[in-house]
Amino acid sequence: MASFNEDGLKKKLDDLNMSQQSIQTVSLWLIHHKKHAHNVVNVWYRELVTATDSRKLTFMYLANDVIQNSKKKGPEYNKEFGNKLGKVFEHLGGLRLDDKSIRGLNRLLNVWEDRSVFDAEQISSFKKI
Repeated sequence: MASFNEDGLKKKLDDLNMSQQSIQTVSLWLIHHKKHAHNVVNVWYRELVTATDSRKLTFMYLANDVIQNSKKKGPEYNKEFGNKLGKVFEHLGGLRLDDKSIRGLNRLLNVWEDRSVFDAEQISSFKKI
């Protein structure tokens, strides 16, 4: 696997699309580079904020895949995304997203709640935002 650098990560995020294969491929690469979780999540956040509204849900699906599939390998991503998601939902809450994106975000929150990905208090605060 290619070594980690921010430019490589940005390229992967630029090429990311809504297909399951695209999300899983980038997710596996990120999980492989979990020691860079802090940098990864910061770059992911910057790219999400500047992405078009129609691509924001794709970024959230990537985060979900990384969070859920990296749990067995260590808490790095759960912790880093957990620290950043409040800001993410504040950003998303200030936008006029289409119905598909809103449904997708609500579904993610329900999955995270059902699977105890984040604690109930965090999920509740994300939902309020």
